[in-house]
Amino acid sequence: MKKAILVCMMLSVGVVHAQHKPFQFGFKAAANLGWFHSTEDDYVNQGVSAGTAWGFVADVYLMENYAFTTGFDVVSLNGTLKYPYRSAEQMDGVLTRKYHAKYIGLPLSFTMKTNEIKGLRYYGQIGFGLGFLLSAKGNDSFLATDSYEPETTDQNITGDMRFLRASLNLGAGVEIPLHGDTYLRTGLKFDNAFSNVLKGDNGQNPEVKNSARNNYIELNVAIIF
Repeated sequence: MKKAILVCMMLSVGVVHAQHKPFQFGFKAAANLGWFHSTEDDYVNQGVSAGTAWGFVADVYLMENYAFTTGFDVVSLNGTLKYPYRSAEQMDGVLTRKYHAKYIGLPLSFTMKTNEIKGLRYYGQIGFGLGFLLSAKGNDSFLATDSYEPETTDQNITGDMRFLRASLNLGAGVEIPLHGDTYLRTGLKFDNAFSNVLKGDNGQNPEVKNSARNNYIELNVAIIF
């Protein structure tokens, strides 16, 4: 009987040591490069723009190497778009607008991790993101058709952008152990919007919808506890 109890105790200790935390939490900081993509011929991306993000990370483990990852991000996402425009004075021309948009992001991702390889764990992520617009500002440069000098203004353009932004997320990176269950996670994420983020019709041609998607690539670092 004593031997059976001893064996059970040893097995119990082994199971406890083999278990992993069902939840882990952490804090994240990131830098991104954003740009626009549009299916409309006259809506042209004008390069990439830098932005930042910070947030909270939560891993809910389904199995030891598989987790559902969520949390929230505060994302500053920038980009520049050029398109036909009609001004408030009913002048036709071309508007070059640099967008400065701020979102609350809700990531919903599936994370797959390797076992330790020379002390490091590698991971891949796939999932979706929902962004909720907090504010948006525009640096505008409007060149009228019959003018050679653009008119520049700064505007609050929150009302020109849709409140909800939906995207597909793909990521990969590495986890570096620091102490005990604390580790550093760093990686790259590609956030590809699949919903139009602009509102309204084009002023010059009401049959054309204002249409563009803001995408970005992110380099992120997180401390997980």
